[in-house]
Amino acid sequence: MKIAAFGHYPIHRPLHGGQRRVAAIARQARAAGHIFRYVPIYSTRGYPDGSPDERRTAVPEALLSRLHDPQRREDLHISDTLKDRPLIEGLIRELRDFAPDAVQFEHPWLYPLFAEALDRDPVLRRARLSYSAHNVEAALIDPHWRAEAEALEAALVARADLTIAVCEADARHFAGLPGATEVVVAPNGCWAPDPETVPSAPLDGPYALVAGSAHPPNARGYWASFGEIPGFLPPRNRLAVAGGMTHLITADDRFRRYAQMNAEFVAPLGVVAEEALTGLLHHARAICLPITEGGGTNLKTAEALLSCKPVVAMRPAMRGFEEAERLSGVHVADDPEQFRRLLRDAMTGAIGSERRPEEVAQYGWPAQLAPLISRYESLAA
Repeated sequence: MKIAAFGHYPIHRPLHGGQRRVAAIARQARAAGHIFRYVPIYSTRGYPDGSPDERRTAVPEALLSRLHDPQRREDLHISDTLKDRPLIEGLIRELRDFAPDAVQFEHPWLYPLFAEALDRDPVLRRARLSYSAHNVEAALIDPHWRAEAEALEAALVARADLTIAVCEADARHFAGLPGATEVVVAPNGCWAPDPETVPSAPLDGPYALVAGSAHPPNARGYWASFGEIPGFLPPRNRLAVAGGMTHLITADDRFRRYAQMNAEFVAPLGVVAEEALTGLLHHARAICLPITEGGGTNLKTAEALLSCKPVVAMRPAMRGFEEAERLSGVHVADDPEQFRRLLRDAMTGAIGSERRPEEVAQYGWPAQLAPLISRYESLAA
């Protein structure tokens, strides 16, 4: 089966959750024998590290100022920016030459650029359409743009032969939209660590790990869960902060106000390579999930579960992973005070984890994406 997929970020070097999910879908689809061609249409300002082939389909430099207009949204209005542009006309020709059995959109944002061709082109209208939703976009977007996002997502769900949701709650939402057909749930996951490999320790001394992208809710969850100073940690213990969220934390006045004390308790690491993240997970005394808002499911939750380390999570972090709360070492808080108390207990060894890899294998990408991969075959039938 030939699948053409479109998204608004490159996946050559996947860092944030969306990139990791698309990269995993591509990998699993190819492993199942499908031809999976992913085409990113994206801003090189936001993603400067695309591969040479990915940069071929990036938004032209001359259009970046319009795309990043502060009065507009980059994701919601990317189709308006690129409508009738040579880039899209060329991609439609390439898509026709590829003659896909299915066309898949990661997020709804790029669908309007191809909608007419998919409906009218004699080659492309034979392709089945799938909408790979990463969450319910309209539920998370600024209220000013909500109606526009709702209309776009509803139109895509109504046109799609298959809608892919990351959790049951999202699936129920999509199934209730007018014209919805089949909805399959393929939750987020991660790749299981290699049990034979012991990575080097990136940090000295005991630490708890929190990792996340530069998505603003990650910073809000940090402040709500840890406070301005994580001084509740035991002496000589630190909080390692990794990923794009690091800058959101260290640039905040709340962090700078107590810079000297935060220097004692916080190790800001920034964006780290995959090998370094593997080492951080392996050597952490606890994995923190200070997620207090958002939709869909979180890849970091799967990552934390597969680490087999003690996990200290705010309850929203377990959305879509509720059954994992019964596992050893999974500690869920309903308020910041309980979160801090649980984390301190994890760092002192008062609470631990006896999870085994076989108990959490179901949260790895192969198992999580299996419902989608098996569905591809019948989609082309």
